Amino acid sequence: MKHLSIKARVALWYAFSLLAILVLVAVLLLAAGDRLILDEAQGNLTAVTDRCVGDVLIQGGKLSIDNDIVYYSDGAYVMIYREDRTLISGLRPEGFPEETAFAADEIRRVKGAASSFYVYDRLIENRKVGNIWVRGVVSARMQDMAPSVMKMIRGFLIVLPVLFLIALAGGWLLTRQAFLPLQKIVRAADHIRTSGELDMRIGLGSREDADEIRQTAAVFDAMLDQIQDDFEMEKRFTNDASHELRTPIAVILAQSEFALENLEEKAEVEESLQEIRRQAQGMSELVSQLLVMARAERGIEQMKKQPTDLAVLAEESAGRFSRMAKEHGIRVQVSMAEDCYVNGDEVFLGRMFDNLLDNAIKYGRPGGFVEITSSREKDQIRVCVRDDGIGIDPQDLPHIWERFYRADHSGKTMHKDGIGTADEERSMGIGLALVRWIVEEHGGKIYAKSTPGEGTAFELLLPEYQRKMD
Repeated sequence: MKHLSIKARVALWYAFSLLAILVLVAVLLLAAGDRLILDEAQGNLTAVTDRCVGDVLIQGGKLSIDNDIVYYSDGAYVMIYREDRTLISGLRPEGFPEETAFAADEIRRVKGAASSFYVYDRLIENRKVGNIWVRGVVSARMQDMAPSVMKMIRGFLIVLPVLFLIALAGGWLLTRQAFLPLQKIVRAADHIRTSGELDMRIGLGSREDADEIRQTAAVFDAMLDQIQDDFEMEKRFTNDASHELRTPIAVILAQSEFALENLEEKAEVEESLQEIRRQAQGMSELVSQLLVMARAERGIEQMKKQPTDLAVLAEESAGRFSRMAKEHGIRVQVSMAEDCYVNGDEVFLGRMFDNLLDNAIKYGRPGGFVEITSSREKDQIRVCVRDDGIGIDPQDLPHIWERFYRADHSGKTMHKDGIGTADEERSMGIGLALVRWIVEEHGGKIYAKSTPGEGTAFELLLPEYQRKMD
């Protein structure tokens, strides 16, 4: 039994359970029917015997039997005896023992050579003709008392194996249909295991189905969709990250070799070291942002939200980038309203401003400006980081939030973090993705507006912190 499949076990359990129920019902019906049939047979026996007693007359000292007497009726035989067991008239059933003693007004069971009988005797007492016994006899065998019932039993015994086979086949078909989704789940999982591909789906239903197994199949499909999306995203992310790191590593190696080969040329060595330092800083920033986002998405680094003034964070970020802005000849101006409080994490919101300023300064116009402004709209705070750089092409604007997005154009290269020169093969393309994630984690939204040749503006809406009134 333990080696049978679940389908076979369920089908057998279903068939045997139905068989047991049918047999139990049949036994109960037969037991109740046997009692009723016996009561009816004994009732017929006494009724027929009593009726025949009325047909036996003694007139003028002589025994007279009515010509209309019926010696067999409703399965009962009637015999008329004298006291010395001399049969006067009547019908004796085959196999009935003649030596059976008389007992007035009592139904008895008498066993013959081949069968059993129920006997009922009535005594007619008369001094002139002597005692007369009217005896009624009925067979005690069920097939004689109720032949239709016995036919039904025989038919039931014939039909029972057929019902069992039908139940077995029906149970097998039902369980096969019920377990079909599980078979498809197994095939899908085995296909994924052997092929390493995640494109196979079960496709049997939705989560709204009443069938629990089909709901399981739908959840399995949704899980595969999520796994495939995550796998593809991680695959793209790994490929893009490796490309992003390959260029600065190649530059560092080339500059290091160049410096080692030209140790006597102080100016060239210094220039190589500056380039190495710049590339290493870019790699460090990329790795740092990747680590922050990875830890945050996995819930390792939780945000510690508290009332935070965005104006203060914007001023602090502008201070950190003052040197970089000066080197690029860009003026940074912060014109934030007072008390721009949100319920947020200072570290993440500070990084948000840092990324936006880094993006604006790095790809801004020499001699231009970057300004940070704010305003209130109902229960929200709108913050705008605007520059007068060369802008973003319209076809690239919807994709700037994607990690490591790259779009090459003549003269300039649009990257995920902004626009760079055409000779930049790769850019550190995760800054804006991290900005958008930080804004959404704070319950806000961020938009980008840009006109090529005129500049770019990033506008973000964050829920304003509502102070509780005493």
